[in-house]
Amino acid sequence: MGKKYEYWTVKDGEDFAINLEIVSFTSTKGSFSSQASDPDEYFGSQGLEWKATEPTDWMSESEIASMEEWLANEHSEYLADLDYFD
Repeated sequence: MGKKYEYWTVKDGEDFAINLEIVSFTSTKGSFSSQASDPDEYFGSQGLEWKATEPTDWMSESEIASMEEWLANEHSEYLADLDYFD
């Protein structure tokens, strides 16, 4: 199984933890070339597939987007640490 994370948010005025698991993660570095044909080639790209053990249907689209951004950053840092310490 993939790496697991605990994301904290507020639900009904109470702190609420959502357990997330990375299903797949891809990342490419950009070339930063002015000749790049598309933004992904210039900036790179990141693909993240995750699953939650708790329902997230009560969350708004912006809350889910924030959670996904947090998850992508946490997982990128985790992978960078693995590369550094290996």
